[in-house]
Amino acid sequence: MTERNRTIDKLRGICMLGVLGIHTGSLALMCASPNPHLYMLLEILSRYSVPAFFFISGYGLFCHYKPGTELNYREFIKKRFQSSGVPYLSWSLFYMVYFTTVVPGCIPWFSPLGLLHILFWGLACYHLYFMIILLWFYAFFPLFQKLMAFMQRIGLKTGFALLFILQMLFNYWTMHPGITAQQLPFVLQDFFTYRLNYLPLHYLFIFMLGGLAAIKEKEFFRTVTANFKTVTALYLLSVAFIGGSYYWYYYKHGYDLISLTNTFQQLSPQGFFYTIASILFFCAVFGGQKTSNYFTKAVDFISDNSMLVYFCHPFWLSMIDRTSHHFGIVMTTKRVIVAYILLLIISLITSVILTKLSKYSAPLRYLLTGKK
Repeated sequence: MTERNRTIDKLRGICMLGVLGIHTGSLALMCASPNPHLYMLLEILSRYSVPAFFFISGYGLFCHYKPGTELNYREFIKKRFQSSGVPYLSWSLFYMVYFTTVVPGCIPWFSPLGLLHILFWGLACYHLYFMIILLWFYAFFPLFQKLMAFMQRIGLKTGFALLFILQMLFNYWTMHPGITAQQLPFVLQDFFTYRLNYLPLHYLFIFMLGGLAAIKEKEFFRTVTANFKTVTALYLLSVAFIGGSYYWYYYKHGYDLISLTNTFQQLSPQGFFYTIASILFFCAVFGGQKTSNYFTKAVDFISDNSMLVYFCHPFWLSMIDRTSHHFGIVMTTKRVIVAYILLLIISLITSVILTKLSKYSAPLRYLLTGKK
């Protein structure tokens, strides 16, 4: 059994903080005068988190299945569907019931086709598309194994340079396709509309970078920690690039906040550069930690609970939103920050409670986490 990489574990905790930040950004928009600086922190600078989770997934898979390792595809898919597919289905059904209860008629899932439509595209709740992309990564993993072997043959530096260029081109092409869904045959319209929900190719470079960290583990983490100043400078440059672009279009061109989110999301050139720099920076920070402190212990705790926090936090965010509306609480910058902290705390408590309950109920544990 491979020894756990504590740097990767801590990265998982930091990513979870980012995911909560992205989703709390919706509350920032509800302010009478939305704070553009807080919004940038939540909706722009937190967007490293989703791609970084694919980096973690790539690391985990390539740790167990290095290029050239024989893969029993049937057993592999069975195991992965159990660990990811089962909780995806369980939590999707939970959110379908929940949203149908609080917003009657909002989700037409009462027919077999409606249910299939929602589950196939990951539409039960806004955060579940990640699981769909992850399942597609699993489905095509043997191809990615072969891709890594090919990159090793031509040289990893050359291979990753080519993949970087292809990734930038592919992301730009899919984000600016030049057509609309209505111009396509009806059967293809959903494939076009939800292309960001199921195409793993958008995150292929990040996933393969995680694979590189696995097959060259000691060298990778030694390099980023030994070059901490360079990595930090790269990270600060990426923050200046994406932050500068955000402010330029906000103040100079009058973009509204939602347009800025869509323009500088994680697949934009600025977002892509920022994501890579963020991953390297956090790996360097945590890889260089020789002793624990209160912060690293807190990140470890969040990491240990990250799966259930990921699944349950939209429910609590919805409850915070609905409670605010019910009592007429108007969102302000301070209240959004309090809501973020409250969301984190409640989600962690929920995770701890569900984990404890799962110890006494194997079926519950299986449904919630895919673990028997």
